[in-house]
Amino acid sequence: MSPALLSPRARWRGLVAAVAVALLAGCATPPPSAPSEPSAASHLSGRLALSLATDPPQHWSAGFELSGTPAQGELRLSTPLGQTLATIRWDGRGAWVERRDTDPRPYDGLDALTADLIGTPVPVTALFAWLRGVPHEAPGWQVDLSQQPTGRLRLRRSDPPPAADLRLIWQP
Repeated sequence: MSPALLSPRARWRGLVAAVAVALLAGCATPPPSAPSEPSAASHLSGRLALSLATDPPQHWSAGFELSGTPAQGELRLSTPLGQTLATIRWDGRGAWVERRDTDPRPYDGLDALTADLIGTPVPVTALFAWLRGVPHEAPGWQVDLSQQPTGRLRLRRSDPPPAADLRLIWQP
């Protein structure tokens, strides 16, 4: 189903889930086989906010808890009061989105999940670099790394439309 045909609530949940996938992919690092990279995150938590330049403009925010590695892990999105909105799990077999009101929905992987939920794959390789504070080219995306050392990151997507502005805050 096209993201444009979903209800506002379904789009909100889908977009927050997609942002979460982007976050989980970016917050973790490659396996220890790359000695120049830091070890994978075992647990990370914080807040995220997403704005889309649609008509009318859309804005969402959620808390997140991330555990695992790029190869296998879990990401939970929650309300400010701690109620779970969605859980995303992934491993070598694929990725799954679980919500309270629906059965788990499987995907071939994180790229397929984010493409379905927001209409374009999230640049996973770039996110790995950005959350480590390393510049990396990703078509359509710009990142402000100036506050990354303090646990803040701002990502902007200009193409494809709609434009997106994602802000992440975590405990460094």
